[in-house]
Amino acid sequence: MLSHIRMKMLLMVIPVLCAVIMLSYSASVRTAKRIIDHETSDRISAEKEIQKNIIEKNMNDAAEISRVLAVFAEHGYKDHPPDYYIHILEPVVRNNPFILGAGFWFEPYVYNQSQKYMGPYVYRDGDRIIPTFDYSSSDYDYFSQDYYTLAKKTDKTVWTDMYYDQTSNLYMITCSQPVTDENGTYIGCVTVDVGLSSMQKFVSDYIASFGGTTYIINREGTYLAAENEAVVKAKGSVYDSENQSFLAAVTEIISNENGSTSYYHNKQKISLYYKNLNDLGWKIVFEIPENSINRPLRQLSDTFIWIFGLSLLFMSLTVFILTDRIIDRPVSAILSEIKSIGERRFDQEVSSELVTRSDEFGLIGKSLEEMKQQIKQNSEKLEQSLSENVDSQKQLIRQNQVLTERETQMYHSLKYANSLMEAIPDTVFVISKEGVFLDCIGDTDHLFFKKDEFIGKNIKDVMPRRIAAKGRELISQVFLTGENQKIEYEWKSGKATEYHELRIVKWFDDKVIAIARNITETHNYIREIEEISYHDQVTGLHNRRYFDKKAKELNQEGNYPMSVIFSDLNGLKMVNDSFGHEYGDFMLKRFAEILADSEKEGELISRVGGDEFAIILKKTEKAETEQYIRELKEKCAGETINGIELSVSFGYCIITDSGLSVQNAVKLAEDEMYQNKLYEAYSRRSKTLEIILNTLHEKNPREEQHSQRVADLCETMARQMGMSDSDIKKIKAAGLLHDIGKIGIQEALLNKPGILTEDEYQEIRKHSEIGYRILNTSPNMSEIAEIVLCHHERWDGKGYPKGRSKTDIPLFARIISIADAYDAMTSDRSYRRAMPVSYARNELIRGAGKQFDPELVDFFVNHVIRLN
Repeated sequence: MLSHIRMKMLLMVIPVLCAVIMLSYSASVRTAKRIIDHETSDRISAEKEIQKNIIEKNMNDAAEISRVLAVFAEHGYKDHPPDYYIHILEPVVRNNPFILGAGFWFEPYVYNQSQKYMGPYVYRDGDRIIPTFDYSSSDYDYFSQDYYTLAKKTDKTVWTDMYYDQTSNLYMITCSQPVTDENGTYIGCVTVDVGLSSMQKFVSDYIASFGGTTYIINREGTYLAAENEAVVKAKGSVYDSENQSFLAAVTEIISNENGSTSYYHNKQKISLYYKNLNDLGWKIVFEIPENSINRPLRQLSDTFIWIFGLSLLFMSLTVFILTDRIIDRPVSAILSEIKSIGERRFDQEVSSELVTRSDEFGLIGKSLEEMKQQIKQNSEKLEQSLSENVDSQKQLIRQNQVLTERETQMYHSLKYANSLMEAIPDTVFVISKEGVFLDCIGDTDHLFFKKDEFIGKNIKDVMPRRIAAKGRELISQVFLTGENQKIEYEWKSGKATEYHELRIVKWFDDKVIAIARNITETHNYIREIEEISYHDQVTGLHNRRYFDKKAKELNQEGNYPMSVIFSDLNGLKMVNDSFGHEYGDFMLKRFAEILADSEKEGELISRVGGDEFAIILKKTEKAETEQYIRELKEKCAGETINGIELSVSFGYCIITDSGLSVQNAVKLAEDEMYQNKLYEAYSRRSKTLEIILNTLHEKNPREEQHSQRVADLCETMARQMGMSDSDIKKIKAAGLLHDIGKIGIQEALLNKPGILTEDEYQEIRKHSEIGYRILNTSPNMSEIAEIVLCHHERWDGKGYPKGRSKTDIPLFARIISIADAYDAMTSDRSYRRAMPVSYARNELIRGAGKQFDPELVDFFVNHVIRLN
């Protein structure tokens, strides 16, 4: 009977306990699952935002630098030698660690009509910055490269996909910026190579939530970064997989910006979390096995099984102990006593004893009734104890949930901090929703405050008021919109001024991550490049780009009447060809100085072309404008460069209202300037040629005597051939000027006493082309210029500079070549004495049909030498 009572009590208590524990387990599993999913999603979002900020920052900086370089190339490609581009590119690569290389790439023959390839490039090799022109050759066809073809197709900044460079063993992406000329025609592009090895390291080192993997793909599904670098180097694709479940998940990823999906591999479910990484359509994908996500749930299940078993054991022991003390012992004592009495007196005093014991049975009944009440009370205590035990189990479960959650959060925080420290070289702040600094990691060596001076304090109590107000505003925007925010600000520390960028990313529901970067060098360099792009490098004046921009701003009612003056430096090309570009640059600089000294209030002066200058004068009438031009001419008249007067032609136009644009006014002023130039041209060029000849003869007096003798020989031969007086004058003039190009040859080389080396000889050979360029600047000298160009051509086509032959060589040039050779042989030279006439005569005959026209040689030896 007692065992029966005990079993009933167990059957009543155990099911209640099981039900309570199972309900608690189900609620805990659902809560834990929800916490894990939330933590996984938040962590992936935080990791993705961190990497996105790094990539976007570097890409934005590279794009801005490429745009500035493109402007420089657009306005400077006609004015600067190839080495100057290296001078511009070196600081770009040196001052921006994320840039692996940068270069200028021009269309065929645009930079130089004789040079097909033009690709100066500067790249980073460890700690060295190396310039190269190796790409300026046919061995490297940059016209077919992605960065060049993409730039040529569009008029905006474009990016290649991330790729693995086999030469440098680095991952990179190239920013390409098209370059156009003043007419909008594509002339090439600028490239900036951005290193993305940090992204590959991030992917390789990072193990996504509990043993997963991470990779980055482009919009076509090609792997850009993955733990398996081999698939990146081979440009593998997610579509290469044969797993149909995975391919279906990939299709969903490519079609959407962000979200989650799953697929099955070897009957195991794999969860995929993905988000867009940038505007190029790159996606970062986190693969996490479902059993890894559910590992905490299994741990929770194991914990509940132990708790369940222990609870059952505890309750069973409790029931056994309570029934033994409350029921078994009292009832067993009474029954034992009744049995003992019955055995002793049953036969003798049954009746008497029964009467006597009736009262006792009454007492026993009363005791049994009391015992019943005691059992009831004990049952109530047992029920209360069971209830308290269930509450205790619930509390234990809740505490376990809190501990699990805190452990997971701590793991995420530590892992996040480690990933952040490895990936970001900048300073990272953790800030609360209220603007309080919670933590600071990363580069803390360059902070303006010690860490303990701002941790735990509000932004407004630490930062300058303007920056703090903007920071609080951006933090509010992050929580309001969920979108990243960015601010660039100026920070003054003592006498130094620094520029910083702060990117703010939401982290969980009550904190943000603020990534701070010192962009002072980049900021200053971009300003320097912009300054260069607005100034002419030779004169220091503003250039055409600045003039066009500023002229539009000046063309308004308050500045009328406004004078637009256009000027052109006369004879600059002739000076460059005759005396070298350093003299031409000196002429430009001197005129720029004269303009600067004459500067009026509100004046705009710019060099808008090779030898062209534009000036704008606000509130200036016609008479005042003409006086201004007269004063400039007077100042120029007193300046000479190697004896050549600084001559400038001017034209102007007055803008009286907005009906006439500055662009049209410049065109009218330019037309007037060219008309004035025609009137002044002839006498000026003649005077310039005379100065050039005098300078040449001063450098080498023998040249004057040689030119005069050649001219006399040509005149004699022309008369003997019966030419007209005009042709006689023309060939004599050509004879006098045939070596004018030697003005561009070094004096030491012209007067060298020994035999010339091959390189020196090649330098001397340039004089015929130089003479052609000098003479060709004057329209009435074009025919003589052609004669001078060809006077070293040979009858057999082996001469220079064009390799012409026979009658393709002008007649006068064939005559001068004979007279020139004859006089050279019969005159003293710095390296030998004059040869006999007979020797020279025989040499001319020997060269007939090879070097010289045979008929002209025959006429020269029979009719000219004999006369002389």
